[in-house]
Amino acid sequence: MKIAIVGAGGVGGFLAAMLVRAGEEVFLVARGKHLAAIREKGICVELNGERICSKPRSLSDDPADFATTMDAVLFCTKGYDLENAAESVRPVVNAKTLLVPLGNGVGNAETLKRLFPDNPVANGAIYIVSHIRSPGVVAVKGKGAYVVIGVDGKIPEAVERLGRTLKRAGIRTKVSDTVTTDVWKKYLLIAALATLTSCYGKPMGAIVEEHRDELDAILHEILAVGRAEGAILDESNIARVIEQVAKVPYDSPTSMWLDFEAGGETELEQLSGYIVEKANVHGIDVPLMKKCYEALKKEGSPSSV
Repeated sequence: MKIAIVGAGGVGGFLAAMLVRAGEEVFLVARGKHLAAIREKGICVELNGERICSKPRSLSDDPADFATTMDAVLFCTKGYDLENAAESVRPVVNAKTLLVPLGNGVGNAETLKRLFPDNPVANGAIYIVSHIRSPGVVAVKGKGAYVVIGVDGKIPEAVERLGRTLKRAGIRTKVSDTVTTDVWKKYLLIAALATLTSCYGKPMGAIVEEHRDELDAILHEILAVGRAEGAILDESNIARVIEQVAKVPYDSPTSMWLDFEAGGETELEQLSGYIVEKANVHGIDVPLMKKCYEALKKEGSPSSV
């Protein structure tokens, strides 16, 4: 397959290296020092004591340079970059190109469908613990990644094909006909912890120990909105999140909190504002999420509610 991967960080870099090693035609969008390092030595992934280095078919900071049409485009960017990333790939997209977001939000597929109404669009999520160790090098913890892609209902052949391709590359992949539920399961954890760590200016362990009531409350708020959006969620999903968070080191941050601390752009709209917006649409009360969202939007830094 001809696959463009937009974003060469911990997610996109891993996918690119694995797909290239499996013989797929990968066109990778990267920038700056990362781009220069990959151009010289390829994209390298450190996984389970192995160092996998692969050279994409083509590499650029501008997808128009690829000068060919893609079978699929995987968006591995932050939520606030998705629209710009989508606009940038128009030169390599035709009506048959499959578009798949793999970012943290649950509304990313909606954004792509709005921008490309005639294209096949799947939703997706990826579970991976990874980061850029140095330019051109991605370090991955654990067994690698677990990817979920799909649509609600009958799976199009383009999605099935991409699923087979990811599996051949050694990437654990689920092709789902209930993908709304799948992406909300991940989002439940991410939206709750990103919001509360940023809101209180404390790591995940402190949220569990010192703000357990608020954690329970915001999880129930997100769950209610997810169910209204069509996700099949119940109390067991909340219990699972609590179980997962209890296992992480006490001082673990979230990327959104780190972005607030650094004074950079954040995924506040995708991880907090989205819940407030959809709650308004469905007439659902989300007082804690609303308080945190409004405080963070106003102050631009962690604050107590």
